Amino acid sequence: MNARTFILSTIVALCAMSAVAQSSDAVLRDKITNAVMKVYDDELTKNPNDYNTLFARAHQHFYNGEYVSALADVNQAILLTPKNDKELRFDEHILRARISDARMDYTSALADLRLAQDLQPKSLACTDLIAKTNLKAGNLNAAEKAFKTILRRESMNYDAMYGLAQVELARGNNQEAIAQVDKAVALFRAEPQVYVNRADIYSRQGNTDAAVNDLLMGMAVGDGGVAAQRLFELSDTHYAGVMQSLADMADKSSDPGTYRYLRANIAMDHMHFGQALRDLNFIKRNNLYNSHGLYYNIAKCYLELGRYDEALANADQAIAKNPAFPESYLVKALALFNADDGNNYEAAMQVLDDCSAIAPQYVPMLMTKAAMLAEKGNEKEALGYLNAAVANEPDNAQALLIRGLLLKKLDYDNLAVKDFNTMTLLSDEVFDLKGLALSELGRDNEALKWLNDITKVQMPGGENYYYAAVLMAMRGDNFKAMEYVQKALDNGFGSLYQLKYDILSPLRLESLRNDPAYDLLIDKAQRNFVEGL
Repeated sequence: MNARTFILSTIVALCAMSAVAQSSDAVLRDKITNAVMKVYDDELTKNPNDYNTLFARAHQHFYNGEYVSALADVNQAILLTPKNDKELRFDEHILRARISDARMDYTSALADLRLAQDLQPKSLACTDLIAKTNLKAGNLNAAEKAFKTILRRESMNYDAMYGLAQVELARGNNQEAIAQVDKAVALFRAEPQVYVNRADIYSRQGNTDAAVNDLLMGMAVGDGGVAAQRLFELSDTHYAGVMQSLADMADKSSDPGTYRYLRANIAMDHMHFGQALRDLNFIKRNNLYNSHGLYYNIAKCYLELGRYDEALANADQAIAKNPAFPESYLVKALALFNADDGNNYEAAMQVLDDCSAIAPQYVPMLMTKAAMLAEKGNEKEALGYLNAAVANEPDNAQALLIRGLLLKKLDYDNLAVKDFNTMTLLSDEVFDLKGLALSELGRDNEALKWLNDITKVQMPGGENYYYAAVLMAMRGDNFKAMEYVQKALDNGFGSLYQLKYDILSPLRLESLRNDPAYDLLIDKAQRNFVEGL
C-alpha cells in the first residue's frame, strides 16, 4: 500500500467515509494481455479480413496505450465491416474517435463522432463525447450546443451542467460558471460528484477556500472517496492554500479534529512530518480522537524525524489500541533497529515476527525483514523474504529494486537484470523508480530522461528531487546529487530519517553522508524537521 492510499484509508475510517484505491498488477496484467493478443494474432493469421477480431484487437491496443497500432486495426476494420452493420460501425467510429482524442487530434475525433452520430442520432453518449471533445478543442459554441442538447433530454444531468460551467469558465464568465454547478448542487445535495465538480470550477478561479469546502462536503456525503482523492490532488498543486483553508476551518469549528487530521495527513503525504506533528499532537493533547490511527501517524512522524523514543512510545500505544494493524509494528521495528545503529536487531526482528503473525503476506514487513537480514550479512535468507514480497506484489518497484540489487551483489546477474527489466515495464511516475532500473541496465540516456521528466513538475515536499538525488548518487555523481538534495529541501522535504539515519533502504544517500557540505545543507534546512512549522 503506498503512502497516499494508506492516508486516504485512515481518513476514511476516522471520518466514516470510504476511499477505494485500486492498484494494478503490471506483471500479471502484461501476461494476460500477451495471452489475449496472441489469440487475436492467431485468429487474424487464419483470416486477415475478420473485422470483428480486428476491432477487438484495436480495443486491446488502445487499452495498452498503443495508439498507432490501435488506429491501424480500427481503420482496417472500418474498411471491412459491412455497411448494414450499423451497431458495429458506430462502435468502430467511437473507438477511432477515442484514439484520436488520446493523441490530441480533436479534428479527427470530431469527424468520427459526427459519423457515429449519423449512425445513432439518439445516442446521448455520443453527444456527450462531442461536447467534451469540442470543449478540449476550444470550440466553445459547439460544446455549449451539445451540452444543452443533453440537458433538453435529461434536464437533471449534472455532468452536462458541469460541462456548461467549463464552457462559461473558458469564456471568462466566472459567475455564470458557478451558477451552472450551483444548479447541480441544489438538485443533488447527497451526490459527492457535484461538490467535486464545483470544487474544480472554484479552484480554477483561484478560490481555494471554496474548493476545499466543497471537497469536504463531498467527503461528508455518499462514500466520499472521490472527494478525498481530489482534496489530496488539489494539495499537490495548491498545498499552501489547502493547508491554510483547513487551518481556518479548524479555528472556526466547534469540532476541529477532522480538519486538523486532514491537515496532518496531507502534510505527511508531502513529507512535511514536523508540520504534521503540530496538528496530530494538538488532537492528542485535547483528546479529540483516541484511535490507533492517530498514534500510528504520530509514531510515523517521529520516526521520520529520527526521534526514536517518541516513535516507540506512540507505536506501542497504537498496537495496544489495535493489535491487528501491521503498519504500527513496522514503525516500531524500524525505530528499534535504528535507535542504536542496528544493535537492537533481535528486538526489531521479534516485532516483525509479531507483525508476521497477524499479516504474514504484508509486503513492507517482508521487505524490512530482508533488509535487516541483509544488513547483518544473511543475504541468502534475505533473498527468500524478497522472493515472497515480489510474489505477493509483482509490480512493487522497491521490492524489485532491492531484490535486483541483492541478486547483483550475489553475482546472480541474469536474475538481477530480469528484475530491473520488470521495473522498466512500470509507469513513468516518480514512485515506480524506473530511472534507477534503467541506470542499472546501463540505459543511461533513458535514465536521465526519466530524471528530467520527474523534475519538470514541482512537488510539495520535493520527493521527485530526492529520488533524482538517489539516482545521481547511484551513478557516482555526488555533486549533482547534492544539487537535487538542495532542491528537495527547498521544497520542504522533511524526512531526516531518509536523509541521515536510514541504513536499510537502497534509496538512501549513504555516499553523501560523510561529506561536510551535505551536513551543512541539512543543518540550514532545520525548519523542515521542527515540529509546528
